[in-house]
Amino acid sequence: MLAGSIAFLVIGFAILMYSGDCLVRGALAAAFKANVSPLLVGILIVGFGTSMPEFLIGIQAALSGKPGLAHGNIIGSNIANIWLVLALPAIIFPIATNSPRMRMTAFFMLCVTAAWIGVTLVVGLNPVVGAIFLAVLAVYAIIAWFINRTDHTEDTPEDKAIMYTPFWRMTTLILIGLVGLPLGSRLLIDGGISLAAETGMREEIVGLTLLAVGSSLPELGVGIAAAVRKQSDVAMGNILGSNIFNVLGVGGAVSLLAPHQSLSTDFTGYANWAMGLAAILITLVVFLRRKVGFLTGAIFLALYGVYITGLVYNWSFGDIRDLIIVPADQLPAAAPPAN
Repeated sequence: MLAGSIAFLVIGFAILMYSGDCLVRGALAAAFKANVSPLLVGILIVGFGTSMPEFLIGIQAALSGKPGLAHGNIIGSNIANIWLVLALPAIIFPIATNSPRMRMTAFFMLCVTAAWIGVTLVVGLNPVVGAIFLAVLAVYAIIAWFINRTDHTEDTPEDKAIMYTPFWRMTTLILIGLVGLPLGSRLLIDGGISLAAETGMREEIVGLTLLAVGSSLPELGVGIAAAVRKQSDVAMGNILGSNIFNVLGVGGAVSLLAPHQSLSTDFTGYANWAMGLAAILITLVVFLRRKVGFLTGAIFLALYGVYITGLVYNWSFGDIRDLIIVPADQLPAAAPPAN
């Protein structure tokens, strides 16, 4: 039933948002108690933590034989993170991008995005690619930890309030997040599969839209909270870290669980390029040290609207792929052997 599918989606979204927020609050409390830098908190703890829904959805989709949902969730979430999740709080509370190591993080995110586009265009996803993605993620996490682990900033009243969270409350929040995230992702993936079957919607489109936005709700909650507290490093680290984890962590795991995957033309012909454009734009903003404020947020929201319009009307930039990889039927014929 269509109503049952929608109910599963709504309940799954609600559980994901609440459990993701609990996990992030608990992780933030632990991080501040350990005097970890806000940027590292944003990248490794908040960014990776809020990407757990995408990770769990990707695994569930791969194990359910629905890799299109997993691929759409990865790509759609990365687009939504920049053009929707970052844009909404920025319209109300400007987000600074002048942290000294934010440029390095943004550039790495751009490289990771380019790697995803190149791999999916040329060779597809396979276990070797998955192992490489996961290994790169592990190395990056270790390097980021050693570079950014010390917090040299002065704690705000909000930071101190989090820091003084009782141990029992901190552990309870983390446990709620760890239990709620897999439950919410299971409901979400079941609802997405059922909705696609009921409406005839392709699973790739469900992944790019409903699942992508739904699994990005924890990032949105964190982004708004961080912007209100003027924690720009946490807000930006959340987005950049989430996008890095989605490609390397979720993409790597899905490649291992559902190997030898060729992405649908919905991705290689359109959504991949939208994700690439979003990554380029946010990297430029960071390198120019421009605040993500009302104007930038409005432009990003408009771009997200254009992107959704393209999904509805099946826009495609397939010719770009043909410029990189010449189709077999267009290759020049071999010269006849000489007599």
